[in-house]
Amino acid sequence: MPQLDVATYISQLFWLLVTFSFLYVLAKTLILPKIGSVLESRRRRIADDMEAAERLQRQAEEALQQHDALLAEARGKAQDLVRAEKEKVLAEIAERRQQIEAELAAKISQAEAALRKSKEKALAELDGTIGDLASEIASKVTGKPLPEKAVRAALNATGKED
Repeated sequence: MPQLDVATYISQLFWLLVTFSFLYVLAKTLILPKIGSVLESRRRRIADDMEAAERLQRQAEEALQQHDALLAEARGKAQDLVRAEKEKVLAEIAERRQQIEAELAAKISQAEAALRKSKEKALAELDGTIGDLASEIASKVTGKPLPEKAVRAALNATGKED
């Protein structure tokens, strides 16, 4: 094995030093700056992304606050509309109720008037029937017909005493 030959150690060390120096210079001048620039660009990109993420998060929070405010405002308006419609419907119901009550009162008064007329008519017919009946009874008891004026006068006189 030639690597273990003591006579070639110095040449091996020389070429090791040359190769190592060449690789060191190559790495320091070409490879490391490229790696450094890649790392720096990654660091900048990460920093920019973090900054953008923070900015977007702030915007999202602001949008959420605006959304919540708009939602609260919309709920308030909806409640106001519901309240207004409820009051409107209640007013319409009250108005309709008053109309119905007025119609019912008119119908009740008409019914009462018709009932009074019917009662008066029935009483008048009853007076006539009572007069005829009294006349017949009196004629059967006395045996002669009584004049109708006398029967009416007697009935009127008894009606006034009650």
